[in-house]
Amino acid sequence: MFSGCCGQPAARRAKKELAEVLPENPSIEGGVSLLYLGAGRRNFDGSQTGFRYVVSDHRRSFVAHPDDVRALLRNRFVIPAP
Repeated sequence: MFSGCCGQPAARRAKKELAEVLPENPSIEGGVSLLYLGAGRRNFDGSQTGFRYVVSDHRRSFVAHPDDVRALLRNRFVIPAP
């Protein structure tokens, strides 16, 4: 399909990406707030508790069990929340 100007092809509309549904992170009372600074979806497994923390571009903050924090902070994309 061509537009009316100079025979240029008509611009195509970008398709909207479907939002990925992320599983809920465990709710931990007295946990430590952390931020994920990376890109894309990522799963972090707690080294001490076995909890799975799921983060992405659209859900960067999560609360981790205090026993898992030390190992999670070794990852360069995880920092303590301000």
